[in-house]
Amino acid sequence: MPIPLDVLDGAWSGQEVGRGVGASGVERLLSAIAEQALHHGARAGLNALMEAAVGLTGTSGAALHGQKLRLALRGQEPPEPARAHPWQCFHEGRAVLVLGEPCRDPLLRQHLTRLTALGDALLASLAREDAAQAERTRLRQERLRLVEQLASRERAWARAAHDLRTPLLVLQGYVEMMMKGMAGELSPPMKRYLERMRQSAADLNTRLQQRRRSEGAPAGDGRPLLSAAFGPGRPCAARLELPEEPMRVRAPRLTLGLMVRALERLLTGAGASETVMRVDQPEGAQQWRLRVQAQVVRPPLSRAQASLERLARRAEGQVSVTQEDTGLELTVLLPRLPE
Repeated sequence: MPIPLDVLDGAWSGQEVGRGVGASGVERLLSAIAEQALHHGARAGLNALMEAAVGLTGTSGAALHGQKLRLALRGQEPPEPARAHPWQCFHEGRAVLVLGEPCRDPLLRQHLTRLTALGDALLASLAREDAAQAERTRLRQERLRLVEQLASRERAWARAAHDLRTPLLVLQGYVEMMMKGMAGELSPPMKRYLERMRQSAADLNTRLQQRRRSEGAPAGDGRPLLSAAFGPGRPCAARLELPEEPMRVRAPRLTLGLMVRALERLLTGAGASETVMRVDQPEGAQQWRLRVQAQVVRPPLSRAQASLERLARRAEGQVSVTQEDTGLELTVLLPRLPE
């Protein structure tokens, strides 16, 4: 059976059992609450803080208010801060901790003030988490809108291609008939003109049938995206070796941005350090090659790697990952847009 916290703290500080938790116990209590918030979110940290406030004082209930809103409650609901006794309230920043009964013990009030200060930090963290969740929701909705817009464009393209292909096939048929002499004998200049018409019609038909998915999409320069994600001061900073010319990739900027974020998540999840990123052009290939070399403490997460590979395929690129002991080497090939 574990020894209760107040018993341990009383033994270390010389207090009698039941006289409350001393300074060392409060330190451990604050650390436990912070760890709870770190692993499970600010909301879980606030709930743990309320439980600690009730456990320290033995009060019937406690509530934490921020900006005139009650954000956490444990036990019976105490009165509003405006109607509560001054000894029931503890103010720190934007946070107000209200107890069910007044607390007159000076040492206990000092501990509760520290809890309220931690509650103020947790309220700020909760606001950031809510903002991040709202941003994720907005990005998800934006992605769905873009997917629907892309599907609508693809359908419109398919209809337009079908409408163009029918008269094109008729034109090709007439050209073939004329080339075979079914319209009479042709002079050499007429034959050359018809041959050019046939070749142009064949090229147009090929483009209609085998249109690249990324054709017509605005090309993005990958250098600013890499510098923003892996430049100095970033959590996953790397030594960047970028080309002087623009890194123009035949893919939408949105896809490039998602790829850079996926690469950042992959390296962060693997605990990468001493990272070097080099962008160059393989000889004889119309591609950009991004080579990443880093020291890692764990293998890359399979989910992050699958996300990066899926985005690379969307941009008609390739991803290869090699790991030996603590060394990781990752190569991304992307189609290069000619000048």
